[in-house]
Amino acid sequence: MNSPIRAVTFDYWDTLVHEPPDELRERRVRIWAGLLGKAGIPVDPDGLRRALDASWDRYVDAWQANRQYRYPEAVDDALAFVGLDPSPALRDALAAAFRDPGIDGADLHLAEGLHEVLADLRERGVRIGIVCDVGMTPSPVLRSVLERHGVLGHFDHWSFSDEVGCYKPAAEIFQHALAGLGAPPPDRVVHVGDRRRTDVAGALGMGMTAVRFARWFDDAGPGPEAHHVLVRHADLPAALGIA
Repeated sequence: MNSPIRAVTFDYWDTLVHEPPDELRERRVRIWAGLLGKAGIPVDPDGLRRALDASWDRYVDAWQANRQYRYPEAVDDALAFVGLDPSPALRDALAAAFRDPGIDGADLHLAEGLHEVLADLRERGVRIGIVCDVGMTPSPVLRSVLERHGVLGHFDHWSFSDEVGCYKPAAEIFQHALAGLGAPPPDRVVHVGDRRRTDVAGALGMGMTAVRFARWFDDAGPGPEAHHVLVRHADLPAALGIA
């Protein structure tokens, strides 16, 4: 069955996958405290939390300025915040734990109904992509979460900021997505995401249909409103007139 929509791209966090508050931060704190303790460097978990929060604040500043801030930089900033200069081997272990804090066991939730919607879109011949601003967890780990949930194979292409080199709403990351999806006309492409400043503004700037997904984060911040606002992925086909 053919659809007037040629492609749909999805944001990642709070659109495809939801992280309960501080889930990954707390896993990093526990692992770091254990590694440092085994090395004879006792640390205050609250101090580690403050260090990780400070690195997150630096990420947010870089994200808003469209300057890449990846996890190795966050590790360096967090260690400097608590005044630690570990051995190269210990630093490598801390960086590995930061990059993937046992994410396979983390309490990360796939959006309800996502399997069915992705399968339905593929059946209609719609190509499917991801346009994601990567935070503290790099893209290979994020893809592993989708693979664990059994949905990675539904995606034809992905555009993660740590691989493309820019954040939404920059046109370049959306252009990367469109090229990877076969260069469909933007007015026949839909982007689904939770943020007005990045997802909605970026999609509208490209001439795409914007859908704001408000299930976990109902963005009341600055930025334009989307063509559609949904709290269930199951409502996406009807909203787009392809049900």
